[in-house]
Amino acid sequence: MKKLMIGAALSAIALSAAAQPREEAYRRGYDEGYERGYQKGLEEGERRARAAMAPPAPAAARIGPIHVTGATYGSPAHKCDATRYVARRANGKMSYSFEVTNEMCGDPSHGDRKELAVTYRCGDTLKTTAANEHRNLYLDCRS
Repeated sequence: MKKLMIGAALSAIALSAAAQPREEAYRRGYDEGYERGYQKGLEEGERRARAAMAPPAPAAARIGPIHVTGATYGSPAHKCDATRYVARRANGKMSYSFEVTNEMCGDPSHGDRKELAVTYRCGDTLKTTAANEHRNLYLDCRS
């Protein structure tokens, strides 16, 4: 029985010695694969960070002369369309100033306080301005 136990112990030692290089090779392969994956992840993270940190610069807004897109004159209850009146005078200029009066389209709301509201473009930029009756309205595309 002693011989049998010694034989089994020697067999276990021999198997253990043979298995050891395989375990080391397995562990080395595992570590190398882990390291490659880790490096790949770092590189991908750096690439994404560069893309997120440097958004493209917005295109400079194009400025241009006044182009009136709409104008209304009157009170909240009664209004008239003053677009043609304002556009004929201001379109194509870089700035334009005029007094708000009933000349634009008559008196749409007799006895009430009236306002002229103008929407216009300066190139790519949409602007809005307003002034009450008997006040000056200023359209500007220089800034």
